[in-house]
Amino acid sequence: MHRPLAALTAFLIVLACTLTPALLHLPEAASVAAGVVGAALVAVITATTSPAQTDPSRRTDTGSPIADPEVEISSKLRHDLRGIISPAVLCADHLSTHQDETVRIRAEQILAALDRTTDRLKSAKS
Repeated sequence: MHRPLAALTAFLIVLACTLTPALLHLPEAASVAAGVVGAALVAVITATTSPAQTDPSRRTDTGSPIADPEVEISSKLRHDLRGIISPAVLCADHLSTHQDETVRIRAEQILAALDRTTDRLKSAKS
């Protein structure tokens, strides 16, 4: 779950657990119980969302492409896909010379992903 989505979910749970007892005119004990349940749900949601899932710079997925022996790509499709990928590689190369360090880091991540894609295309049967 992406961080903004987790935050939105947490907000909606807390809002629902706060408004429900007030709108239904429940006793104070029920209001407190609803708040505790909401807090527990929010804790579970945020605890199960790891930083590696939300922050691309922390991802450790650098695995080499694994050739699936059943994947077969025609030479025309392979050529077309490389034609689609090439402009993205050129743009990422250009961004890797940017002054901002964050832009350079993201450009390197894009280049790594495109390299993995190209390697995957090379490893597929034709």
